[in-house]
Amino acid sequence: MRSKLVITPAMVPLFAALTACAAGEGKYPSLAMRPFESGAVAEAPAPPAPVRPATTPARIAELRSTAAAADAAFTARESEAVRLARAAAGLPFESKARAAAIVALADLDAQRGKTAGVLATLDMLAAEASGALSPDPAVTAAQSDIAAMVAREDAAIVQLWRVMGP
Repeated sequence: MRSKLVITPAMVPLFAALTACAAGEGKYPSLAMRPFESGAVAEAPAPPAPVRPATTPARIAELRSTAAAADAAFTARESEAVRLARAAAGLPFESKARAAAIVALADLDAQRGKTAGVLATLDMLAAEASGALSPDPAVTAAQSDIAAMVAREDAAIVQLWRVMGP
């Protein structure tokens, strides 16, 4: 049985695309060697001088001070939270001791959030410096120090949850 080819309006773009593939001579790219293939390398332009981001030593000192204050507030509240977590160890969720310990842990978490906020600001400054191809060692050092503070605070909170138990 023989079938007929029926051309619909939707097939017109298809035929147009297929005929474009059958271009005549002279439409293909040259196969001649290009300059970079022959080993001749053009002199690369010198990279531009790095531009330092606007992170002043005073701003870094301010961020360090803010993080230290938040860490000090965390440490000041930590001993009370330890006492409350030990008192709530093994008690049911409905107990007043457990509720007090959870409130103390929430307060510690809020203080940790302040320290982490400073770290986020430093991360942003480091990203800006990296984007400008000009990493700032002072920002990197502050980042490391404050990340260590946040890690210590995280570990303390995790330990207190372990003390309280399920």
